[in-house]
Amino acid sequence: MQADGHLTRLTTAFSRDQQGKVYVQHGLLEHAAELWSWLQDDAHFYVCGDAARMAKDVEAALHQVAQTVGGMGEAAIYVVVTATHRAEAIALLAEFMDQLKQEVPIWKRRAIPIQTETVGHPPASFGGQSALRSLDEAMEDIRSHCQSVAGVRLPLNQALGRVLRETVGAPADLPPFDCSTRDGYAILAGDPGPDFQVVDTLNAASWKRRQLQSGEAVRVATGAPLPCGGLRVIMQEHVERRENDLRWVRQETATHVRLRGEDAKAGQPLVAVNMRLTAGALSVLAAAGCMQPLVSPRLRIRHFTIGNELVSPDQTPGPGQIRDSNPMLLRGLLGPWPSDLEQQHLPEDFDGAWAQLDLDRLTAAHLILVSGGASVGDKDFTRPLLERLGFEIVFSQVNIRPGKPLIFGVKGARVAFGLPGNPLAQFACFHFAVATALARMTGGPAPEFLRGRLADRLNDPPGLRETLWPARLEFSGGSLRLRPLDWASSGDVTCLARANALVRNPAHCGLLEAGMEVDFLPAAAGLDLT
Repeated sequence: MQADGHLTRLTTAFSRDQQGKVYVQHGLLEHAAELWSWLQDDAHFYVCGDAARMAKDVEAALHQVAQTVGGMGEAAIYVVVTATHRAEAIALLAEFMDQLKQEVPIWKRRAIPIQTETVGHPPASFGGQSALRSLDEAMEDIRSHCQSVAGVRLPLNQALGRVLRETVGAPADLPPFDCSTRDGYAILAGDPGPDFQVVDTLNAASWKRRQLQSGEAVRVATGAPLPCGGLRVIMQEHVERRENDLRWVRQETATHVRLRGEDAKAGQPLVAVNMRLTAGALSVLAAAGCMQPLVSPRLRIRHFTIGNELVSPDQTPGPGQIRDSNPMLLRGLLGPWPSDLEQQHLPEDFDGAWAQLDLDRLTAAHLILVSGGASVGDKDFTRPLLERLGFEIVFSQVNIRPGKPLIFGVKGARVAFGLPGNPLAQFACFHFAVATALARMTGGPAPEFLRGRLADRLNDPPGLRETLWPARLEFSGGSLRLRPLDWASSGDVTCLARANALVRNPAHCGLLEAGMEVDFLPAAAGLDLT
C-alpha cells in the first residue's frame, strides 16, 4: 500500500486459537507466505489466561516481520487480537478499517488467503459472516444457507409426520359413482309417489345396473352405488313397508345422494407438495391409492450437552450441580419431525470433548446441536469445535433476549447450531432458528410470526435487544389471546410448562398493555389451548 510516497504494509491481525493454530485475518502482504511459515514453525499451545505470553510472542513475530520484509512505512498500523472470540473483534476492526478507508481514501485494506495443512478452518469472513444478526436477518440467513434433504419413498403406514415431496392428485373421480348417503330406498328423482313397488336390494359392496321406472324403488344401504343416474333416496324412517309394497309418508327436499366426482374430479390435486402428513392426509392418500408417497427422510440428529455442573435427571445433584433438562427439552421439541436422535454429554474441555466424538456418526448426521459452550466464557468452545469439524460459521450472535449466543454453521447440506445452555434461551432459539432449518431440510412449512392480542400487560423494560417473551396462547371469548408468563432469567425453566408461544417485543419498546396487538411465534409442537 502506498501512502505519501512511502511503502506501507498494513497488518491488521494475528491470533492463535486454543489448539495452537495461527490466523492471519488481514495482513501483510507481499511476504505473507514467509510470515506464515515462520509463525507455524513457532506455533505454541495457548490456553485461556495466557494472553501475556501470546503478546510477547506476537511482538517477536512483528520483529521477525520487519526483518523479513524490510522497513515499515511511518503510516503502518498493527493490531494484535488476543481475544478468545476473535471473530467479533475482527468484525469491529474491519468496520473501523472500512471507515478509515472512506475518510482517508489512500488507505487500503487487503486480505490474503493462506493455504495450510493445519486442522480446522478459520471463519470465512470476519467482516460480515460472524457479525451480530437481527432476528429477521438470522432467520433469513438460515433459510438461504440450509438445503433440502433428498426425499424417500415409504409405505403409507410409515409416513405419518413426514413432509410430502410431490403433489398427489385423484386417479379417478371421487366418488367414482353416484351413491347413497342413507339407508333407504332409491327412486326416480322426479317421481312424486307416494306408493312404490320394491324391485331389488343393493348393499354397499354390491352393484348392478338397473334403469328404474316410475313407481319402482330399490332398497339401498349407506354408501351403496345407485343402479342408474337421476335418482334420489328416501330415508327408511320416512316410509311404511309391507313386504314389497312401500308408501312414502314423510316427504323432504334432500336427495341423500353423493354424485360421481363430487369430492374431486380425476387429476384434481388432493394433497399438496410440502404438506406435513397428518392422519387425515394419510386417509386421503389411501383413498387415492397412493401407497408409496415421496416424503422427507427421517433425519439423523446428534445432540451434545456441555457443562461440568450438569448431572443426569435421575441423579441427586451435589454442591454446585444441577439436573440437565436440555436433553429432554430438545427431544420434546423435535417430536414433530421424525428423526433418529442421539444424545451425548461432553466434558468441559476441548481435547476431552474431541476425544469422545464418533466422527463417522457425526459425518452421517444431517443436523448437529450443541447445548452450551456458545457464549464468551473461558471454557466455551462450541465454535472452535464446529470449525474443526469443518463447518462454516455463518453467525455467532443474534440481537435478542433470551438467546443472544447462538451459533449457526453449515457444511454442504449439513447444519449445526451452538445453542445457549440456559433452557429458556434454548426454547426461544429452537423455535425461530432450529425449526426454520428443519423446515428447509424437510420441505415443510417454515415458522412465521402471527398476530394476536395480549390478555395481560407485558412488563418488559426497554432494552437494546428485542425480546421473545414466553407466553400462553389461550382461546378466550371467541378469540385467541396471549398471556405473558413470568420468568426470572434465561435459565428459568419453570415457565416452560405452560409456554406454547413467544411474543415478539421490539427493542426500545418496553411495556406492552393488555389488548395490544403483537407478533407471536407459535410453539413448534402445536397449540394446547386447554
